[in-house]
Amino acid sequence: MASLYIGSGEPVGGSGVRAMLWWVGPVRVSVRIVVAFILAIMGTVLVAGCQDGDEGTALPGLSAGASPQEVVRAYVAAINAHDMTAGQELSTPYFAERKEGVVDSLFEDAKLSDVVIHAPDPISGYESPDGKRYREAVYVSVSFTLWHSDEGSMPNGSTVWGYMLVRDDPGRPWRINGDGIH
Repeated sequence: MASLYIGSGEPVGGSGVRAMLWWVGPVRVSVRIVVAFILAIMGTVLVAGCQDGDEGTALPGLSAGASPQEVVRAYVAAINAHDMTAGQELSTPYFAERKEGVVDSLFEDAKLSDVVIHAPDPISGYESPDGKRYREAVYVSVSFTLWHSDEGSMPNGSTVWGYMLVRDDPGRPWRINGDGIH
């Protein structure tokens, strides 16, 4: 095999793949390491490209089969982290859009503590306010202590609230489609 001149311009010679080394600054890098690195990056890009953000994809930290309570727990964590984007990812497009224009959003500065997430209550014949029908719908009641600076729609203190979760079929993840008192 002919000598390679890459990086520092020093010749790296020998025969076979084992002898193929590059000088990158003061470090020798083998072809195997470079190929493994490139394949790892391509795999990461491929996996990230498959996450299209629609209602059917699982979210980081949640499996596709996450229970309604797990979805609500993740939503409450998003509120406490003031992460509206994470909250929107746990929501249907209808609910996410509705929450964007809220003046006293809990995502701004709310802190929910002493959170208790109750068992889901199935809702038969549920029709979303936007007219969409879902095969499955449940209401998950949540009690917590709330603190936030703007008490416009919810006073600070002990609170009982809840979330309507929906999905098109058992193979799809639950998404939040409404909130309030049931």
